[in-house]
Amino acid sequence: MAEIACAVGGAFLNVLFERLASRVELLKMFQKNKHDDDGPLEKLGNTLVGLQIVLSDAENKQASDQHVRQWLNKLQSAVYSAENLMEEVHYEALKLKVEGQHQNLAETCNKKVFRFFSDCCGRRLSDDFFLNIKEKLEDTSKILEELEKQIGHLGLQRYFDSGKKLETRPPSTSVVESDVFGRQNEIEELIDRLMSKEASEKNLIVLPIVGMGGIGKTTLAKAVYNDEKVKGHFGLKAWICVSEPYDAFRISKGLLQEIGSLEPKDDNNLNQMQVKLKERLNGKRFQVSNCSG
Repeated sequence: MAEIACAVGGAFLNVLFERLASRVELLKMFQKNKHDDDGPLEKLGNTLVGLQIVLSDAENKQASDQHVRQWLNKLQSAVYSAENLMEEVHYEALKLKVEGQHQNLAETCNKKVFRFFSDCCGRRLSDDFFLNIKEKLEDTSKILEELEKQIGHLGLQRYFDSGKKLETRPPSTSVVESDVFGRQNEIEELIDRLMSKEASEKNLIVLPIVGMGGIGKTTLAKAVYNDEKVKGHFGLKAWICVSEPYDAFRISKGLLQEIGSLEPKDDNNLNQMQVKLKERLNGKRFQVSNCSG
């Protein structure tokens, strides 16, 4: 039986990461009131940052790499566990707040969370609850730390808010059948449009695949790119990833490499590479697939 793989959405995980980051501060306050070292929480916060900056690359690679897909699934499970942990603490804080209102502590609680924990939690929060939370936190942190250690082995690249990358590597166009389960109608529709009479009569046709992160846009594009009918229809084909910021030199070099026309004397001169591209593509029917995200 073929495995049906579910894509993990990087955008969805990013939302969870942002929620966790804000609640780590709440947990720090909780832990300080129990006279415990907040070093593990600082480490958890750093681990979350280290994981979050590779989400974009992991999302793109999960379609063609089952190890990345499994890693993302484990990450999602661990993040859910951490989120549930924060919910437990948040619930306990709300419960204490309600109880504190009967002792005219509501105003103090609303002014400052830290003050609230100082006034209420020290007296009311049981050691059993604290130890239970601490144990769960340590278990979840260990899982997240182990996943962070696997980043290098999986070859995941780090993306920062500026959009710049620390590393680059050629993208893969491979895709397995399980990744496109239930998408055959969409694939056929795109292929028909690519090979239609209308497309043949135009000098240039652009078929955008749009949608939020994690819905399988790249997987769909790869399935179309690798289709045998499409391979036979186009004389030249190239797969290129356009990152931010836009890098014309890297894209031109990548396209020449894809179509097998890059020569050593040209690979450091953008103008020569673009002239070579124009010469190579002139009068040809060609397909360029862009995985810009």
